[in-house]
Amino acid sequence: MNQMLMINTTKFKRIAYSFVIAFVFWFFIKSEDTYTVNLDIPLVARNLQEQKTYKEEVPESIFVTLKGTGRSFIWLKFFNNFYRDDFKAVIDLSSITDEYNFELDSYYKENPEKIVLPSSLDLQFVEVLNPRNVQIKLQRYMVKKVPVESQILVSTEPGYIALGEQFSPDSISIGGPEEAVNKINFIFTEKDTLVSLVAPVNGNWSIINPNKLVSFDPKKVDVLIDVQPISETIITGIPVKLINKPNDVNVFVNPATVSLTIVGGLQQITNILPEDINVIIDFDFWNSEKQFYSPTIKLPDYLIEWKDLSPNNLEILVIKEIN
Repeated sequence: MNQMLMINTTKFKRIAYSFVIAFVFWFFIKSEDTYTVNLDIPLVARNLQEQKTYKEEVPESIFVTLKGTGRSFIWLKFFNNFYRDDFKAVIDLSSITDEYNFELDSYYKENPEKIVLPSSLDLQFVEVLNPRNVQIKLQRYMVKKVPVESQILVSTEPGYIALGEQFSPDSISIGGPEEAVNKINFIFTEKDTLVSLVAPVNGNWSIINPNKLVSFDPKKVDVLIDVQPISETIITGIPVKLINKPNDVNVFVNPATVSLTIVGGLQQITNILPEDINVIIDFDFWNSEKQFYSPTIKLPDYLIEWKDLSPNNLEILVIKEIN
């Protein structure tokens, strides 16, 4: 019984070995046959003239047909990452100043050396499938600086105020085709939302690319969001300004200074001076039969409000007419 089992095992090994040899022999023969395969290869433009850039996007790759031995395609299948950088379809822009339409199939058949393939593989270019044509449009390269604008939405806890953002840097250099660059007047941060703040926030936010043809640097900006507790204080000795006074009269405002309460961020109101607040009386509204007038109050933008003006009505005195 054991002897018969050993004979059958030996026979099976011989058959299996013969099958493997036959398969390897068949595979070797078939791998030398010629096949065609369609695949994407990168499109690379070279010799772009100085101070020129693309006015419109150029395809990143083209779809082509290649022919070669089965062995080459098998190697390509299993070692695709190794050969990836060895494929290129090159277009030469050295003679292009403004615009040119490349008929790719005829271009590469007339210039086969511009289809770069791995030298270790037996492959040949056959035809371009898509796109058949590539329109190259060039324009003068332009650089300018534009300010940064925030897309960060901020909310605070009650009793606190967000006093805006400070950017570092506060402007970004952008470069690209003149027409596209001229349309960009500012550049945005990425969108974000910060809620329930009770203290300043210092972070780093990415800049959104406004146009694929436009490059920019840096790619991120530091943003300081100033958050302060809301407080109030009384400012005294604020001078009253008289505007639109005619030259032929002497006019005085009584009293010449006022006081009021301002509301805003704690650090902001601590540093404010009487001269930072505009209390204005417009002589155009003067009437000889009217004695008292309410002034116009203009605060710095970072303050929330004012209240408790004292006095709240002022007198315009016309002292003397000049003949």
